[in-house]
Amino acid sequence: MTQSWQPVNPVERRFAAAHDDWLSFAQQRDARLLYWQTDRADGQLVRAYFQAQRQTSSAVLELRSAFEHGDRYAMALADEIVGFYMRRVDGSRANDIIADWMPPSREKAESASRYLLRLLHSLMQHHPEVFPGLVLLLMPKRGFADDALERWLEVLLQELEYGPWRPERVRIVLYGTAEEPLPWLRTQRPQQVKVIRGRYQMKALPRELLAESGERGPSGQFRRLFIELTETLEDADPARLERVRTAALQVSAAQRWFDQSAVVHLLAGAAYLKQSLHGEALASYQQATGAARDALAAAHPAGGKLVINGLFGEAGVHWLQQHYAAAARCYAEAAHYAHAECDGILAVEASRMQASCLAKNHEREQALTAGFDALRAGQWIEPAWRTHSNLRWAAQWMLEHVPYTHERRAELNEWLAALYGENWPEAMESTEATEAIQPLQADEVSPRLPEDRAKGGV
Repeated sequence: MTQSWQPVNPVERRFAAAHDDWLSFAQQRDARLLYWQTDRADGQLVRAYFQAQRQTSSAVLELRSAFEHGDRYAMALADEIVGFYMRRVDGSRANDIIADWMPPSREKAESASRYLLRLLHSLMQHHPEVFPGLVLLLMPKRGFADDALERWLEVLLQELEYGPWRPERVRIVLYGTAEEPLPWLRTQRPQQVKVIRGRYQMKALPRELLAESGERGPSGQFRRLFIELTETLEDADPARLERVRTAALQVSAAQRWFDQSAVVHLLAGAAYLKQSLHGEALASYQQATGAARDALAAAHPAGGKLVINGLFGEAGVHWLQQHYAAAARCYAEAAHYAHAECDGILAVEASRMQASCLAKNHEREQALTAGFDALRAGQWIEPAWRTHSNLRWAAQWMLEHVPYTHERRAELNEWLAALYGENWPEAMESTEATEAIQPLQADEVSPRLPEDRAKGGV
């Protein structure tokens, strides 16, 4: 089928290239497992590509279980898949989708790998409209040169080919930066195991976007320098960093763009911190805070949050140097600005980190006071998001530091009940939002590429 849509900008062109690479794998009749190899920058595009797939269809599953042993890994994946489905039962019913699948029990003497495949087959049979096929995106958190992982994958592929199911309906994907991934497995099963070497030039994307925008004048000049500044995060060249920062600040100062000056200093601080140049990083973050205060004084709407970011940067450097008292002071000041912004997330984080710093500095009572401040700021966070935000970390920290015998435990219980309800222990254990399983539509293979589904592949 002729593709009617054509990419019109650098971002779309890269997504189209990634999609073409995917189809080159999916359309191979015998291909079952893909390793998508990229450099670190291009890996961001692959992550975004699969994120888009997960947002439009339940047929792409991202599985994050750690690999330790083949049998345990297979059962952990099965548990993840069952959990994925069960978390979506209520949301599915609310959307008039009948979600009544029950996972099969593991049979006596059945291998874990075979059980995993039988579970997948059962799910696809029960919901053919939702799961016409499955893409299992494995993220096992170990190097792909791991012999045990390769051998387990070989067992899984063998079971997939010779078991009583349709193997063409399942694709397995890993991605990363390994130069020669899965070497043993590729020699064992060359028809089933494929490698895509994705080359998408993501590092050049900002410059291409700027070139196509045609932006000129001070704003164009500043944007070009800003792009070059972001590149210094990777090249570890302090001399270049300082040269580009100075040039960008000359433009922003001449235009009285205090907010942009703050961002330049923040980027420089991050670059120096990455190079472990703590003194230069701290000075940059302090300059960022100063420029942000100028922006706030000039009534810039982002001024307050830029001040908070600068203070967070200062505190982070102090933390790395184990200067906990200085870090606590920065977090306390950041909390003050966050309160002025009525920003619950930032206020919670500032007070939470202040509490942690004070505790490390053996100022226990002051640390608890800051911890209660974090809970108090949690009132500004929408109730539906409280179990999914950093407020949960603050609450857990307080539970660890205020045992049942502590004189302030009753006060803590009252706050947790106010934030999470009387059943706060159960509420804090639940971290998943209510979602629904989503049927795979014919035009939902990837962003803005509606006709490629007819070309085949899961």
